[in-house]
Amino acid sequence: MSLFLSIAVSAIISFGLIHQTESAAKPYQEWSKKDVTKLLNDSPWAKTQTVRVAARRQARSVAGQVSATPGSEGAVPTDGKAALSGAEQPVDYTFTIRLRSAMPIREAIVRLVQLESNYDRMQSAEKKSLDAQTKELLECQECKDHYLISVGFGSNNAEGMDPIYNWFRNQSLQSLKGYIYIQNDRGDRRDLAAFIPPRVPGDEVFFLFARKDKQGKPLLTAEHKKLLFRMSDANANSVTNFSLDVSRMVVDGHVEF
Repeated sequence: MSLFLSIAVSAIISFGLIHQTESAAKPYQEWSKKDVTKLLNDSPWAKTQTVRVAARRQARSVAGQVSATPGSEGAVPTDGKAALSGAEQPVDYTFTIRLRSAMPIREAIVRLVQLESNYDRMQSAEKKSLDAQTKELLECQECKDHYLISVGFGSNNAEGMDPIYNWFRNQSLQSLKGYIYIQNDRGDRRDLAAFIPPRVPGDEVFFLFARKDKQGKPLLTAEHKKLLFRMSDANANSVTNFSLDVSRMVVDGHVEF
C-alpha cells in the first residue's frame, strides 16, 4: 500500500467539531490552517459526529464486537440518544469520517504537512524535496480502483481513550466483512475490500471499497443523492454511521470521491 504518508499524518489532524465559513476557491498551496481544518472536519468530504454518553451507561455493539461500559477498553457508544443522567460527567465521543480518495481531502492533508513544515518559508530545493514526498499521496494509486475512507476518534474529556484503536487493532478483513460497507441512496452496496488498522492510539482506521461492481458500474454518479457509511448495521442512528450529501461532492459534473 502507498498510504504511508496518509497514515503518518493521522496524528496531527484535528478531530474537533468546528464552525467556520467555506474556503474560497483557490489553489491548495494557498490554503490557510482554517481552510484545511474546515475541509478535514466539516465539508462535503468530511463529517464529524459527537455523542455524550453517561459514564455508567451500557453501550451497544459495532462491527460485530461485544459492547462494553463506556470508559472501559473497547467501549462502544453508538446510540445518538444516550442518556445524560448519572453522578459522573458524561463522556464526549467524537468520530470523523473522511473520504480520503477525494482530491480535496488529499490536497488538504498535503497542505497540512506543508504548514506543519513551514513550507511557505522554505527555499526552492527544500520545497521540491517535500513535494516529492507528498506526490504519492496526491496521486493515490489505490484511489483509481477503490473508494478510500478513514475514520478517526477524538474527545474533549476522555483523555487516553481511543475506541477506534481498541476496536480495530486486532481485527481481520474477514471479521469485519458484512459489518462495514458503503451504500448509495438506491440501495447499491460495496462491501469492505481491504482495511488498514490503526498502529497506535490516535491513528485513523482506513477502509477500501471497490469503485465498480462486476458490470463496471460505479457506486456513485452525479444522479445519486446520498452516500451511506455503516459501521453498526443493527443501529441505524449510531454515531459511527454516516450519511453524506453526494450533490455537494459534484465537481465539473462528476462526483469527486
